[in-house]
Amino acid sequence: MSNSAKLAGCFSIIFLMFGCMAETSEPSIQSDQLTEASLDNDFYTYPLENMRMDPGTLSMVATLRATTAKYHRIEVAMEDGYFQGTPCVSSPNGGMGYHYIRPDNPEFNPEEENSIPFDGTFDPTMPEAILYEMDKNGKMKLVGIEFIIDAEAWDAENEMPPYFGMQEFDEPDEVHNPLPFRNYQIHVWAWKHNPSGIFTPFNPNVKCE
Repeated sequence: MSNSAKLAGCFSIIFLMFGCMAETSEPSIQSDQLTEASLDNDFYTYPLENMRMDPGTLSMVATLRATTAKYHRIEVAMEDGYFQGTPCVSSPNGGMGYHYIRPDNPEFNPEEENSIPFDGTFDPTMPEAILYEMDKNGKMKLVGIEFIIDAEAWDAENEMPPYFGMQEFDEPDEVHNPLPFRNYQIHVWAWKHNPSGIFTPFNPNVKCE
């Protein structure tokens, strides 16, 4: 079995834990669905939320959009090392979509039970996960970004939790943590408007149907 297949299998098991907090669905994705998603400028259609965001955080969101715009083509994301880590994740509060994951911990070994895939650093231009929604034509559409940090590793080097600009990362409690290790995470709905807030985990506008 290839390393990528082992990684995908590992994450499928890990992220099935999402089922404890959300409903999931996993329609088959055919190779002809790996096509360019239409560019969505929805970010610019809700300026009131942007006006409430401080200039530094808003600048970081704009930079994140610039660095992830290429992932509107899902095949580019896969070429860059992302692979599907979850089925489509949803809850009564909205959806997250499909998580495409790229481990960044050089010591991660998918064959080791307690090996942690993510390191303890934060690079605001290199997300650990990108989020897709399947449209009615079966094509994957880029909708958001997620950063995931190993909390133990971060805490060993930092006194404060990580922040995206002025927005503090979430630290899920034991009941709501979908991963088998302490972590900091933040969702950034940089490509699809979230009426609940750009940093709110679930987006009512994202569907798994």
